[in-house]
Amino acid sequence: MDKQPKNTPTTRTPTRQMRVRARIVLVMVAVLFFAANIAKLCQLQLVEGKDWQKRAVSQQMSDTVVTAKRGPIYDANMQPLAESADVWKIIMSPKNIAACDWKRMEGVNENQALSNDEAVLLMRRRIATDLSEMFGLDYDKLYQQTGKIGSQYEVIQSKVEYKEKTAFAEWAEKNGLSKAFYIITDYKRYYPQGSLASTILGFTGTDNAGLEGLEAKYNSVLSGTPGRIITAQNGIGDQMPTDMEYTKVVDALDGYGLVTTINSTVQMYTEKYLAEAVESTGALHRGVAIVMDVNTGAILAMATKGDYDPNEPFTIADPDTKALVATLSGDEKSEAIYAARQLQWRNKAITDSYEPGSVFKVFTTAMGLEENLISENTTYTCTNAYKVEGWPYPIRCHVYPNKHGALNLPDAISKSCNPYFMQLGLKIGAPTFFKYFNGFGFTEKTGVDMNGEQDYRIFHSLETLQNSEASLATASFGQTFQVTPIQMITAMCAIANGGKLMTPYVVSQVLDAEGNVISATQPKVKRQIISEDTSDRICKILGDIVNGGGSKNAYVAGYRVAGKTGTSEKRATVENTEDVIASFSGFAPADDPQVAVLVLLDDPQTEIRYGGTLSAPVAQKIFESIMPHLGIEPSYTEDELNTLSRITPDVTGQTTSVAQTKVSNAGLKATLVGKGDKVVMQVPAAGETIPAGGTVLLYTEQTDAEAVTVPDFTGLTITEVNARASRLGLNVQMTGLVSGSADAAISNRQSVKEGETVLKGTVIEVNFYYQDTEEN
Repeated sequence: MDKQPKNTPTTRTPTRQMRVRARIVLVMVAVLFFAANIAKLCQLQLVEGKDWQKRAVSQQMSDTVVTAKRGPIYDANMQPLAESADVWKIIMSPKNIAACDWKRMEGVNENQALSNDEAVLLMRRRIATDLSEMFGLDYDKLYQQTGKIGSQYEVIQSKVEYKEKTAFAEWAEKNGLSKAFYIITDYKRYYPQGSLASTILGFTGTDNAGLEGLEAKYNSVLSGTPGRIITAQNGIGDQMPTDMEYTKVVDALDGYGLVTTINSTVQMYTEKYLAEAVESTGALHRGVAIVMDVNTGAILAMATKGDYDPNEPFTIADPDTKALVATLSGDEKSEAIYAARQLQWRNKAITDSYEPGSVFKVFTTAMGLEENLISENTTYTCTNAYKVEGWPYPIRCHVYPNKHGALNLPDAISKSCNPYFMQLGLKIGAPTFFKYFNGFGFTEKTGVDMNGEQDYRIFHSLETLQNSEASLATASFGQTFQVTPIQMITAMCAIANGGKLMTPYVVSQVLDAEGNVISATQPKVKRQIISEDTSDRICKILGDIVNGGGSKNAYVAGYRVAGKTGTSEKRATVENTEDVIASFSGFAPADDPQVAVLVLLDDPQTEIRYGGTLSAPVAQKIFESIMPHLGIEPSYTEDELNTLSRITPDVTGQTTSVAQTKVSNAGLKATLVGKGDKVVMQVPAAGETIPAGGTVLLYTEQTDAEAVTVPDFTGLTITEVNARASRLGLNVQMTGLVSGSADAAISNRQSVKEGETVLKGTVIEVNFYYQDTEEN
């Protein structure tokens, strides 16, 4: 009988418990899956949302920046000093090169079979070759740019002029490459008056941002707001078909304009005469001149020579420096270029300090008068030196070994006597001296609205002045401390305007793009330092010393200039003098001050280096040129009226008797040449300027006018010049010191060069000045 096997396999149905476990596992897997997805979504939405938005926008939008037009800068009469001219920027879209028609390129066989990659390679090479030649670019760099197939914005060339832009557009169209490029409007900064006021204006960089001067100080005002062109793209990066629906244009907002206080004509004269002086004196460390409205603080002109052309700011302007740099190489050359650029860009009028020397005696005088410690009749005696505690030997007067003797206040200023002012300074005392030194603004920035003003504070502390007679004594005549030129002229304006210290400024208005005034600068009085009475008394003294006193070389007929000269040592002590600063600071008219002028020549190389000899004549020429232009009417003395020039009347074609009468009525002399009864020619011609009492030659017959050779009129007295001119039949128009005590004046320049041939009767302008043999 067969037996059944014990372990025969059987089919087993899942139990209920097993099914429950399976469901739990599935639910847990599903929960974990959804939790992971939710967590990822949260990360994408909350943590990485902004980043993904940017990526989406970058893929869906083409965003092009539109440059804003930089605002103009005007002078006080709305003459442009800085403008923005239209130029263009050429942009390449490497991504779109593949969409161009390679078969249209010049020199290409359109029947050849090229794959897409080969066609793109051909076009990349053509672009790199042609544009590197067209714009002088590096081929390899340009070719590398063409390969950035994911980019739609590669700058090829900026600041492209109209002619270049037109040539490029024709090239792109001709070669079927237009789809790979676009041209957007850009702007180039332009300075229409060249180097005029360059150290005031500054310049911009390649990105149109201000780097120096007003361009940097007011960069945020001038820059404007860039615009944008945002264009939607489809999935493959092409623009959407309907521009109106998918393009957003945000217009650029042009920058605001500036109206400055600078008067271009005043600036031109100031730069002209300063540049001549820097060249003629060989001033090693440049020169400075500032012209300021004494009543408002408005700066009418500010010049530093040498300077540069802001249209080419990185070009070294000084020919000697440029030649020297050319001989260098490597790091030495780079360092020299950097130093030369920094020097020519620096506005010495506000960045550099100097010891003011005798000009400061004006302020010591103001202290004494305001505190009623002295009067015009206060007398001190100069024995050629003065001994003070803290100095190893008596401090000498500039006339040493001579002496001034007893001097009252006006004479002490006129003769610039150091011992007088040392004694006055000690009488004023340290606390009072320190109070007024601060009051005149010499220990703080003036607040002029320009970059780079320095606050040197190179002055003794009150404690030092109290404990050192030597420090107080030397400070009283303008040595052993330093100020900036802008501080000095601002303080001098306070002397002239009744005692008010003004805040100097250069920008008078800010204008929007339509010319509407956005803001205007109002003159600001910082504080009252001295009384109007003290101001008036000093103005009279300073007027007297220019009109016959120690600062005679600043004399201008009809305008009664007031001022003080200075010759300061550049060392901290008064011994072993080497380098000097020759300066003048003054204002006019003395009895109704309107405009102040400061002139500074740093380390002149002439034999005589006094401020009265070198700087005062520069100020004289500036005053003489700008006062009529500013509408300031002259007021002549009787002596000055007798030397005024006349205008020659037109007498050609008239009888000799009528002609002689007209010439005589004009205050001139007539000399007949020939035997005719009518005038056929006159020299000087009608309408020319001729000195009072000058001679007009009246020719009565057709003949060649007699010619003479111009002699050397320089280095002569007025009498000698007149005699030499009279012998040759020439008229001399004298300028400079030609009235009052002008017998000691010497001629230093003439309008027509020696050796030139002119007609007899021609007017030659000769200037006279005092060649000081001592500091005044």
